[in-house]
Amino acid sequence: MQIPNPAGPAAFRPAAVIRPSWPLMAAPGAVILLLAVPLLGGLAATGLAAADGAAWQVLATEPGMLHAALISLWTALAATLLSVLLAGGMAAGLAALPGFGRMAERAALVMVAAPHAAVAVGLALLIAPTGLIFRAVSGGGDALPPDLAVPGDRFGLSLIVGLVIKETPFLLALLLAAQARLGAGAVLARARCLGWRPASAWWRIVAPQIWPVLRWPVVAVLVYGIGTVDMAVVLGPSLPPSFAVRSLSLLFDADPARAAAGHAAALAQLALAAVAVGIWWLGERLARFWLAGGRGDHPARIDPPLVRRPRQPVAPALSGLSGLVGGLALLLAAASLATLVIWALAASWRFPDLLPMRWAPGRLADTVALLGCVIARTVWLGLLPVAIALPLAVLVLEREALGADGGTGAGRSLSQAAEALVYLPLLLPPAAFLAGIRALALRLGLDGTVVAVVWCHLLYVFPYLFLALRESYRRTDPRPRLLARSLGRGPGGAWVAVMLPLTARPMAIAAAIGFAVGVAQYLPALMIGGGRLPVLATEAVAAASGIDRRAASTAALLMTALPAIGFLLASLIRAPARAVRQ
Repeated sequence: MQIPNPAGPAAFRPAAVIRPSWPLMAAPGAVILLLAVPLLGGLAATGLAAADGAAWQVLATEPGMLHAALISLWTALAATLLSVLLAGGMAAGLAALPGFGRMAERAALVMVAAPHAAVAVGLALLIAPTGLIFRAVSGGGDALPPDLAVPGDRFGLSLIVGLVIKETPFLLALLLAAQARLGAGAVLARARCLGWRPASAWWRIVAPQIWPVLRWPVVAVLVYGIGTVDMAVVLGPSLPPSFAVRSLSLLFDADPARAAAGHAAALAQLALAAVAVGIWWLGERLARFWLAGGRGDHPARIDPPLVRRPRQPVAPALSGLSGLVGGLALLLAAASLATLVIWALAASWRFPDLLPMRWAPGRLADTVALLGCVIARTVWLGLLPVAIALPLAVLVLEREALGADGGTGAGRSLSQAAEALVYLPLLLPPAAFLAGIRALALRLGLDGTVVAVVWCHLLYVFPYLFLALRESYRRTDPRPRLLARSLGRGPGGAWVAVMLPLTARPMAIAAAIGFAVGVAQYLPALMIGGGRLPVLATEAVAAASGIDRRAASTAALLMTALPAIGFLLASLIRAPARAVRQ
């Protein structure tokens, strides 16, 4: 865009050379310090605690550990595969219905904001023998609850369902955003002109092109399935429990030899995650071979890809089935949250009544009052990491926008290292480094302190907040700021006058996502807090493990409400009008 100068070419004053300030120069180093120190220090401490061969001998003699490892592997792989297929089926269907894409993306984001522990508690109350599903099909009268071991079945099916209904909306939101950037609608329109069905064209043409964007989030979902504790305690099998739960019970054992075996088990989760990723990688290679028609080529490189029709057009049927089951999974997630509301407000709820005979909103108010300190602690343990992570993320992105790293040399390497480090906490089982951080905190007297818990929350809050803000910040037009600098504004003044109004809404949404991640954290409060800093996640899981359904549902409902309030406040910030942007 060429900007006319009313004073004539002689009065034109070029923009001053941007000299990065010291906060911009120090931002990547601060990110490395913030993430690398606890991650690498925690992994090293876990390795040192498990270095003794006796720890591995104790771990090898623990009954049921191999079964627990196989259960974790099975549940993580099955849940990830189902989540990918269901999200893909729904995305393929929505690609042919562009009017519903935005609405589905918003619905998926609502489910993404719900914490894992809250969804697990709601699903456990929904599918239990006295849950809403069996009440609806019992027929009323004097019917008795069925004799079923759900949740907590021996094959981990309840845990798989829980992981699927939580991760499918996350992958669907990523798929819809990726295919919008790709322009999938135009690709599918050309495919239809050549005789392809939309679902076949989506799986053969669109999916291979957006898979590179989705690969690392899928690996993060897979690793989360291996290392999850809060969902496994509520939904997973109990005899034996999952490998992550067994690792945690060993780690908290009073016997030093068994505690050392717990460190070995935490380290073994890394190997288990590597095995799961290896199996997934082999499956991905086989899928690409099949999509390429057995030629071993990448489908996106088949030239031209649209001229060959599928030999077996099964994709439409499978895609329709996946979309239907995916829609049912979203309904199941919504029903889980509705169950939390009913249990939190119920005074008495006899089986097989579909709804409670009496309601007691006053009891909910009493429970909320009892949990007042826990709620307040959850809120500020969610806000403090956001208050640190948001300015730091803006500085890193601002440094990139100004080209302050010089494009080459040490500055560029530092920025790349900081950005690569952002993904690391999401690709490691949390117990592998939290066990070491706990050992270091005990040695330094930092266990049970706010500083240690907030730092551990930052390991998860910063990556999600940074990734949520990055694309919006990079897409912001730099020319208005250059114009402001040309008109005499300083760096800070130009940022406040131009960039702040343009990025206020993305920053608010990123802060809401970071707050939701902080509220959902369970392991840092349990392992680093040492029981002295209880939060809603620990209270909900502890109550769900016992028999107090009302306390569990109330805590889970509050966990869901806090992120919802954050997103509601973020939505109040409107994007600047087009005239203001111009």
